[in-house]
Amino acid sequence: MSLAIANQTATDSDGFGAACRCITAKMRKSQRFAIFLVHVRGIDRYCAVHGHADGAALLEEFQARLTELAQPSGVVARMGMRKFAVVLDNLRNAGHMRLAAQKIARMLDAIVGADEQSRLGAIIGATNGGDGASDAPELLRRVEIAVLDGRRKNASFNFYEPDTADEILLDWGLEKRLAQAIEDGALEIHFQPKLELATDRIVGAEALMRWSDPDIGPISPDVFIDLAETTGQITDLTHFAIQRSCRQVSAWKATLGSLNIAVNVTPSLIGNTEIVDAVRSASNIWDLEPDSLTLEVTENALMADREAAHRVLTAIRDFGARVSIDDFGTGYSSLSYLKKIPADELKIDRTFVMGMLADRGDYKIVEHTIGIAKSFGLSVVAEGVETSDMLVELQRLGCDYAQGYFICRPVGADAFEEFCRKRG
Repeated sequence: MSLAIANQTATDSDGFGAACRCITAKMRKSQRFAIFLVHVRGIDRYCAVHGHADGAALLEEFQARLTELAQPSGVVARMGMRKFAVVLDNLRNAGHMRLAAQKIARMLDAIVGADEQSRLGAIIGATNGGDGASDAPELLRRVEIAVLDGRRKNASFNFYEPDTADEILLDWGLEKRLAQAIEDGALEIHFQPKLELATDRIVGAEALMRWSDPDIGPISPDVFIDLAETTGQITDLTHFAIQRSCRQVSAWKATLGSLNIAVNVTPSLIGNTEIVDAVRSASNIWDLEPDSLTLEVTENALMADREAAHRVLTAIRDFGARVSIDDFGTGYSSLSYLKKIPADELKIDRTFVMGMLADRGDYKIVEHTIGIAKSFGLSVVAEGVETSDMLVELQRLGCDYAQGYFICRPVGADAFEEFCRKRG
């Protein structure tokens, strides 16, 4: 098969078709081959730091090196912005497949350089082409599952395992389990303290959902929040988070005084006025001042439907609750739009904060973001603070608030209260 296909910068459908044609041809000839799906992680952050042109050039160079690896009879197909399907011949066993995956990972490392290797890498899923799949789409589905399973295991390389495949799909039973957990109130909220730098006081927390199923065990928020989005349960999940968080803040009044709690809202909800009703309802039920609650929305969520987002956020602030722009610096909003956003604060994405003392580019992003926020009258929260030196430098730059493991990891309600009491 011609490798011309591999040299294209294909769209999702083109890449899928190219991979299917190559796989189908090999299956018909009963050839021995393996399929890898390479998911490049961290590319959004790379583009935010270095620019989209550099990000695109990096991925093109990576694709070229993968194509060279696949010669003479394999294929590389681009499957969207950050995924590549790689079909390789004559890999006789699992050990050879693992060695090939290590070589692919080293290729990416060689392109990005040592300073980016901890932040930009690959999750690689793999399967053997002779494992009895009925057709090419089935094999590609298997490597997608292997990548998802790798993310769940926090593994850079993962084989497809039939016994775990159903756990990764919606057929895992998670849809019904999640619905029941929401109905039973079986999910937990953990709280990550928010430190005010000027006073060294804990003034609030970010609410983070946690779920441990009795049969399956702990389930990553990435998995169950994506599941809630897919199955339409995200509204119920978010309303649960708002109600439970407000209930806890109300309970803390007697012991910790007034605190502000921040709840994340996904892009699919930010244009829906139901979220305004949920905020009003929770504040009234738990007898809270509206400014005890902050809704965190990502920069990209604001850009999805500007007019709808503007209406909803304006209504939230008119009620008296606060609005925070989360993961600032990783999205694509313009400064001209930023000045119109009805918001109270910006949260600097943790990837920039964690690298600010070692990477000049990250430092400049943090410094400029603080300056931008101040010019628009917004307060600033830095996430990912892991050392005292970071905290000192953020305070020097004029940052208002900080979160991170150096201050405290996300903890349950009782541990949060104990932490606050010990700090005095």
